[in-house]
This record gives sequence, C-alpha cells and structure tokens, in this order.
Amino acid sequence: MMTGSEPATKSLKLPLQTTCGDGGLRGIPTERSISSLAWVFLLLSTAGTFAAFMLLDPEPSLLLSVCAAANVAIILWAIYRLYAWNLLLSPMASVVMGPGWILSYSWGNLGARIAGEGRYGGNPGSLDFYPEAALLTTIGLVLFCWVVFGLFSQQARYRRIRYEDLVWKPWQALATGLVAAAILWYLSLKYEFINGYFRDVASHFDRWLSGTHYFFVLLALITSVSVIVRGKLISDRVLGVLGVIFPLVAALGLRSRNFMLMAVLTVAVCWVTLQPHKVRSVLLLGVVAVIVLFTLGSVVKRASVRGQTSSIWENLLVVRNLDLQTVIEQSLASAAMDSQYRLAGFEYPATILICLERGAVPMYGEGLIGGLLSGLPGFLRPPGEISERIAIFRHFYGRGLTHGNTIGVPLTTGLADGGMILGLLIYAVIALYCLMVWRVAQASPRLFIAYLIVGAGPGDLFWENAAFAVKAIGFTWLALGLLGLVLMPRWYPASSSLDKKSPCLNRKMA
Repeated sequence: MMTGSEPATKSLKLPLQTTCGDGGLRGIPTERSISSLAWVFLLLSTAGTFAAFMLLDPEPSLLLSVCAAANVAIILWAIYRLYAWNLLLSPMASVVMGPGWILSYSWGNLGARIAGEGRYGGNPGSLDFYPEAALLTTIGLVLFCWVVFGLFSQQARYRRIRYEDLVWKPWQALATGLVAAAILWYLSLKYEFINGYFRDVASHFDRWLSGTHYFFVLLALITSVSVIVRGKLISDRVLGVLGVIFPLVAALGLRSRNFMLMAVLTVAVCWVTLQPHKVRSVLLLGVVAVIVLFTLGSVVKRASVRGQTSSIWENLLVVRNLDLQTVIEQSLASAAMDSQYRLAGFEYPATILICLERGAVPMYGEGLIGGLLSGLPGFLRPPGEISERIAIFRHFYGRGLTHGNTIGVPLTTGLADGGMILGLLIYAVIALYCLMVWRVAQASPRLFIAYLIVGAGPGDLFWENAAFAVKAIGFTWLALGLLGLVLMPRWYPASSSLDKKSPCLNRKMA
C-alpha cells in the first residue's frame, strides 16, 4: 500500500473528482462565493451583540459594546474569507475558529459583567478595564487580518498538500480508532485519570503519550470523515460512521469540554472542506452535536471535579447512569459558572492592564522564555514548574493579579511581555507564526497530517501554546512514520499549489 510519504501514480484513478463549482477541477483551485444570507447573519450578529451589551450590562459601556460587536464582525468576516479560500483547515483558521473564540472576544464577557465583582475567578477591579481590553483586541484582530488576508495573502493561499488529496482506505477508519483506543487503554492501566489528566506519569515515553493522546483521537475523526464522504459502498460508510462514533464517545470519557468542541469542529471543517455545498446541514448537525456533548460533558466534568471518578471508564459510566433531571440541574449549574468565568476572554488582559496601571513593568521576554522552556522535552527542561502562565503569575501577583488560572485571549501574552503599545504586535506575530507553520506543513503529507491533528492555535497564552504545538507536531510526525502503513493515506497531488480566482463560482455559503 502506498503511504502518504509519496504521491499516487498518474495511472491511478482519482477517487473523488471535484467539479468547478465544488472548488475547481483538481489543479485549478477557485475562490468560493459567499451568499447574501451569510452577510445578513453577520450584520444581525453584530447588531445583536451591540444591543445585548448596551441593554444587559449593569454598567453599559459604549466602547465595550462597539468593540465586542466589531470583534464578532471581524471574526465572522475572517471565517468567510477562509471558507472562500478553502482554508478552514489552516492554522489561520484556528485563530478565529478555535473552541469558543468568538465568544471569548464578545458575548462571553457579558456574563462576567452581569455577575459583577463577586463572580467566580474574577480579579478585583478588572471589570473596569474590559472596555480598554476590548479595544485592544479589536485592533489586534484587524492587524491579524491585514497580515493574513492582505500583506501575505499569497503565502496564506499556498496549498501544495490538501486534505482533499488525501485518501484513506475504509479499514483505516477503524484502524486509527483502535490505535487511539490502545493508547488510552495502555495509559489507563498504569495511571489514574483525574480531572482530565493522567496522574504521576513516570517514564518520558509515557509523558509523551499522555500529552498527545488527544491527537490520535482527532486522527480517527479526520480519517473517518474522509472515508464516509468518499465511500462508494454502504459497508465503507458504515466503517466511517463507526470511526466517528468512537472518538466522540472517547471525548466524553476524556471529560475535556474544549476537546469535545474541538472534535465536533474538526468533523465539521473536514466535511465542509470535502463537500462545501453541504455547509448548512453540517452546521446544523454540528450545533446539535455541540449541545449534546457539551451538556453531557458538563455533568461528567462536575463528577470528576468532585472526585467521583478516577478513570476514563468511570467518566463514561457517569453518562450511562444519568437521568434527565440530573442532566438539567447540573448543566444549568455548570452554565452559570461558564457564563461568568470560562468564556470571559477579556479578564486576563484587563487584569494585566490593571497591573500596568499600578506601576508594574512588562516582563520583556520572561513570558517568552517561560513558554519556550515549557515546550522542551522533559529531559532538557530545567527542574521545577516552568511555563508562560507561571512566569506571568509570579511577575504580576499582588499588583492586581490574584488568580493563576485566569481566563484570557492571546492579547494577554502581548501585554504581559511588551506592555500596551508593543502588546498589540502579538497578533502580527501570531499571523506570521501561522503562516510559517502552514508553509512547513506543506512540505510532506506526514507533516501535513501531523499539523492537522495537533493544530497550531495560539491558545489563551501564545508562547507556551506555540511551543507545545511545535513539540507535539514533531512527536506525531515520528509516530505517523512508525505506523505509516496503518495510519497514512494515499496522496493524490494537485497540479497547482496556489489558489487563484476563477470564474467558475456557483457554490454559495449559507
């Protein structure tokens, strides 16, 4: 069987021949058009966000309302451009499409404002700086879009290797699921799984597995979606469906709701990439899946936090023994917490602004060093707890920052390391980082798949998340090499690597 490290020969018949309206004949990339309904949705979402902040905020701020609404408009516009350029699976997409990002930049902050100073996890006085933090995020998002869609648009659209050109055999949908299951089973036999982590992991090899087990679950999803869409026989599609069901069930056992959202998002963007004309149905099913998984995941997480579970299997048993009343009660309790804490992306940058206002100086690279050191393999990393988050907490604690687990957006990294003016440049750095990762991922199918299952999103703190992504991509690249006969697809290279506009545009985005 030919692995992804080499292209399929020209004599092989392409298993999925697209048409001009579905993205162009192979080798003739096109730009998709955006329907008028999508633009209406953008306008209504923007206006609704502004109205919600002005009407529901106990102390309404015109600046905060305008910037939150602008963030919604910018992010939706960026998603539309990525859809039009067929880049929903690119690192640039992860900046605006990650789990809850659009909420963290807008609606998620309204809950914190309504809850007030007594909210869970809030830093005293930070709410007063939400408008300023919102303004900085708006400027930062504009800067990011200018770099990606303007200054380096040609580099962003470079696509030598595409998900559409990778073809897995139907049996590989189950094979990738079994590999993911084997990793989880191996770790579960040796370590307790508490609060979303395998505890007291001993060897370096086991630490690598415990840090990357999520990615093999995502690989099962990526493989299975391709098998479902391309399957010509009912048996092929059944294998693909089974390959999707296992990772989604595993996501419940892993109890991370962020990962549950990422799993659903991965299925959605992979499906839309292969069948862009089905975007409406995919979005509808995706919303249903998010509601179900997030609701059940909230119950599982509360049980885990209370110490009622110590393994992935026990987390799944929580779901099996649920009744409707328990699900409703615990989901509402969890939603109350999420609305005032987990979605408030302005909290951390606003807190850093407080610290700077009180005379604290930026770290000038300490966060960068902490983040890079945290990304080193364990045998190279200095002893002790090292990360960008720890560096920020130690530097700003007592000057306005009281919680080490404060929620934020990547602006936090810029403000903490460079202050208010230089802090905005972090969004340009993020854009350049995404473009660099995208270019590297195009070097080989194995690197591309390693990127797909790891991602390269900035997270809430950029340096440590970027360092971890680079390390994880390297590890999964090696793992894919070792298990290439089982995990790697065939690669049918397109004849053109740079998207260009084409008159053949007849598909519209809903």
